[in-house]
Amino acid sequence: MNPRAKLTTEQAAIYLGVSPRTMERMRADNRGPEWFKAGDAINSPCLYEVADLDMWVRARKRGR
Repeated sequence: MNPRAKLTTEQAAIYLGVSPRTMERMRADNRGPEWFKAGDAINSPCLYEVADLDMWVRARKRGR
């Protein structure tokens, strides 16, 4: 998968193996992967780059 590909919250949740609600909680608690809003509107979707998801997973691995 292209590391610059953008995923929605639902797609990112599937990619990480968690629920979309977990992604929302992590975002609200400022403890999850990097994300950004797709636009300025209040209902613009939150998006995640695959590279940021991969980096977040690597940072959480033990033994490093």
